[in-house]
Amino acid sequence: MSKKIKFHTVSHGDTEAKIQQTLNAEFALPKAVLEAKEQAFQQIRQGKVLEESGGISHTKAKKRKTISKVYKIAGCTAAAAAVFSAVCITNPAWASNIPLIGNIFEELGNSLGFSGDYSEYAKPLQDAPKEESKEAGSAQDNASTADGEQDPKGTDTAFRKTVDGVTVTLSEVYCNDAALYLSLLVESEEPIPDTMMFQDKVPEIKLENSDMILSYNPDYTLLNAYLDGKMIDENTYAGVLRVDMKDTSINVAGQDAYYEAKDAFLSEMGIDMEKVESGEISVDDIAQQLGLEEFSDEAIKEMGGPDMAEYAQPLEIPEKFTVDLSIGAIVGTLPQEMDTTPEMPQELVDEYNKAMAESGLDPDNYENFTEEEMEIEHQLYTEMWNKYVEMYPEMANEENSYNTWKYTGNWDFSFQVEKDHTKTVTKEVDLLDEEGNGILSVTRTPFEITLETKDPEAKYCAVVLDADGDLMEGARFGGYADVLAIQDRDVSPIYVYLCDYNEYMDELKGYYWSDDYEEKKKTKTFKELLDERAVLHTEVVFDEEEQ
Repeated sequence: MSKKIKFHTVSHGDTEAKIQQTLNAEFALPKAVLEAKEQAFQQIRQGKVLEESGGISHTKAKKRKTISKVYKIAGCTAAAAAVFSAVCITNPAWASNIPLIGNIFEELGNSLGFSGDYSEYAKPLQDAPKEESKEAGSAQDNASTADGEQDPKGTDTAFRKTVDGVTVTLSEVYCNDAALYLSLLVESEEPIPDTMMFQDKVPEIKLENSDMILSYNPDYTLLNAYLDGKMIDENTYAGVLRVDMKDTSINVAGQDAYYEAKDAFLSEMGIDMEKVESGEISVDDIAQQLGLEEFSDEAIKEMGGPDMAEYAQPLEIPEKFTVDLSIGAIVGTLPQEMDTTPEMPQELVDEYNKAMAESGLDPDNYENFTEEEMEIEHQLYTEMWNKYVEMYPEMANEENSYNTWKYTGNWDFSFQVEKDHTKTVTKEVDLLDEEGNGILSVTRTPFEITLETKDPEAKYCAVVLDADGDLMEGARFGGYADVLAIQDRDVSPIYVYLCDYNEYMDELKGYYWSDDYEEKKKTKTFKELLDERAVLHTEVVFDEEEQ
């Protein structure tokens, strides 16, 4: 059962309210269940449930008028539960139809990577009520409406589509300044295949071959579209797609124009672009030919070339916009024990090892290879891999039937989104070096903390600790390093650090993740270490009303 009516939680003090709440419940139920529910509560209104259920006789009931009204109501509620539950138990198919739609965030909120209570913010995606038919027996009786009635399975609506026995239903949407969150339900007539669990609790399921066209950015590409969710039962999966708003503001057309201008500039500077495209000339070769220490967009700008900022300013995200979502495939990763990926044939491995030996190379010594030796190894490995793919063509695709399961669509939807700025707060921090690079600001939403950074040469690592001095982490699946999940953390205050990238990755990070950190921090906490070693650091306080 997807949605449970908690009759067993009724207390003496709120029974009347609970009855009214149950009577007014808006989740969709099959007609037979609705009739049983109404019949049960009609019996309550008439005061007959206790008599007809064999609890007490009519005569005894008269003699017990001194029993308080509150206990009678509690008993009636329990009797109603018995009548209603009997229908669901004897008709499990009806019970399973009690939907999650409109309540997926409530079901998943605390288990998401960006966890929290979304009920205050998320808006349900509901089909508009259809006009009542003037003809008797109209199919409108079963149509999906905003007041909770539901179409039979297999009937498409604006937010529910079925393809080859797999139904995808969009449930709710929420969009803040950092991300768009879309909840959805996947229901399959056949059991959903076993799926590998990420961190032992989250099924590895994602959208593939899918397009998300935004009214303000038709060039947006939906990549790494992992869903964060859980299996409800063997036929049902509920998940949430998180889209980083920073990605949706990328000016693809402007970037394309910039690269064309940059290629033209390099050609004017004597660089053979045909050899660059073919790989004959590397980035290092270009830098050497131009007399640069390192080839970069910034270096090209300083030479008088085009400026990326002038061509590709981020797009402005409007307060309201339209999303056209086309889901081409839903793909799950098979558990390791079910992965049937063919092993590399021994004869191909032997050929590779022989060729490596003839080149004087030891594969076990790869970390000490020169750049030229790495290129030789790469070529030999590629030759081995190409022969392997000739033997097993499906291995040319990263996701294939050996290691994944796939439902193929398309499931097409269109919906409106309105940004919610509730409890979104930005604090300027200006942790900047002499060249103006570093951390510019920190933005807090109800579910994430986002750092705005400027670091064109990737010299730094931005680090945030919560109020307890614990390291804050990013998305469960991919995402940006400067977007951190709040979850149940205390984030007022937070401590923000700008660290040297190499020093942090090689030394400082390991201190926190070491097996004996609990013992180490008795002498020096991670926060104290960062206070000493960070290039710059500050404390950011969010006021109570901003929490």
